Amino acid sequence: MISADARPRRLLEWHEEDGRCVLLRPRFGTSRPGRWLAALAGDPHYRIRLDEVGTLVWKACDGRTSLAKIARAMRAAFGDRVEPAEERLARVVGRMLKGRMIVMEEPDASD
Repeated sequence: MISADARPRRLLEWHEEDGRCVLLRPRFGTSRPGRWLAALAGDPHYRIRLDEVGTLVWKACDGRTSLAKIARAMRAAFGDRVEPAEERLARVVGRMLKGRMIVMEEPDASD
């Protein structure tokens, strides 16, 4: 189980389009042969378009913001639409972890 103090950190490149995040996943991986194939293919990325909740979560995945703070930000931005916020956040983060879009970092004892 992941602690509420855990801090997600992004692993993919991304940009914003119309206020929503678009993640760029390499089509053929990041290995040397993968990069070579991507160069031949023209468009080296799959694009993953996030909804407004996913965008808020993605932007907060900076390696410094805890899951508890992200849940509070979700409530502040979307109110009852995201309740129960912790469960919604767990689903979003779970998909991002499974897709290797983020990693979780536990806070140091000094934090």
